[in-house]
Amino acid sequence: MAQLPNDPTLGELGNIFRQAFKASGKGFEDFRQREGGFEVERSPVSQMFAASPIASVTRQILPDKVGDTQIGRLISGVLPQRLQKPVENIGLGGYSAKDRREFSEARTQDPVLRESSVEIGKIPLGPDAAVEAPAGAGNYRAKAAQAAGVVAADLASDGMRNIWWFLNAPQAIAQVAMFQGISQASEKQKQASPVGLDQGKFIGQAPVIRNRNLRMAAAAPAWIAASMGVGNFIRQPGYKAVLPSEDDPTKTSNPAGELASRYFLGRSGALLPYDEFRKERPDVTRQEYNAYKNYLFSGKSPLKATIEGPQGPEVTFMGKSIPLATGLLPMAAAVVGARRGVKRGMTKVAARGGYEKESDSRDLIKEMIKKQKDDVKSGISDQDIETERRELRKLIGKNEDTVAKSIIANTSGATAGAALSGYVLESLRRGLKGRAPDTEEEL
Repeated sequence: MAQLPNDPTLGELGNIFRQAFKASGKGFEDFRQREGGFEVERSPVSQMFAASPIASVTRQILPDKVGDTQIGRLISGVLPQRLQKPVENIGLGGYSAKDRREFSEARTQDPVLRESSVEIGKIPLGPDAAVEAPAGAGNYRAKAAQAAGVVAADLASDGMRNIWWFLNAPQAIAQVAMFQGISQASEKQKQASPVGLDQGKFIGQAPVIRNRNLRMAAAAPAWIAASMGVGNFIRQPGYKAVLPSEDDPTKTSNPAGELASRYFLGRSGALLPYDEFRKERPDVTRQEYNAYKNYLFSGKSPLKATIEGPQGPEVTFMGKSIPLATGLLPMAAAVVGARRGVKRGMTKVAARGGYEKESDSRDLIKEMIKKQKDDVKSGISDQDIETERRELRKLIGKNEDTVAKSIIANTSGATAGAALSGYVLESLRRGLKGRAPDTEEEL
């Protein structure tokens, strides 16, 4: 086996740096897709990690689940037995032992993957990463060169920064949660055995919704709920317009700019001065108002919470206040509805043999291509193959539409129900508080 020099030259360090810099976090998933000959289901979280070289490499270090860590097992051990497994199965973003093994073996066998990915502790010995060697404990310079290449690649691609920017918006977080819920539910459903259906009817199913526009439509109820919760659709009582008028801060001076600021920039209006605030929110005392303002502007944490917000308990994330009753609960309901929609939609498609037909069609196309290549007299033309591919696309579209409609229907119903319940609860809370005293003497 080739050995890494204990004292690598500048040229060797340069090769190590260049290979790490040119590597992609998507290399392993692209390899699996290439080898399998079909589209691989990629969860939104894994896609986010893959977009950042630093995050992608970090996955090789992180544990897969809470149960893979000593502290996680200790915490789980003191919980009731029915909660132990769910807690231990909480994902932490790392590779499982199986994924790590498959990744290492695949890189050993495939030179393209070896050149397009980084495995911690494996150092290329040449400019093309054709041969690699493990970096021993003393090869700090080689390890540093590899780490520098990964960091430089992340800075050049804005990997981590794009993730940070993306997660600054509650709507984006809600969307990711929806996509992740859909992905997990589809994977779970593939292993299910609904009454009257053979498990094999789900096996081999590609991503449940491949069309991006359909995926975005399915996730719409979640980001709508988030937008309503943070006040991006309409001005909340007690708050200014985003672009307030000089005469009346509750009115906007620029309707088009107001709409653009709310929709495209995710902005919402600031609190009105208390004397104006209480005209719309007579249930809030001056002391409560001042305490809330102090909460908003105190501390540097990007995530904090209070139980005494103007709209009840709330979580503040990156300066965005999300009420529990009218924001967080509808967002959570959207994810629950999506998982239910996936289950019902996939079961409906499987019941009519939709996924089996997809699989049969793909197999037929592969067979036709092979026969055409192996036997010039087979009579199979490129047009014949394209015709079958067109039929496969139609079938895929039909199956996707069924699942997407199910997700949208279930998500919309769950979100609307939770939002309505939240607004009713918030109205009751305000009503029970009654009108705040007008003066200090009335307290």
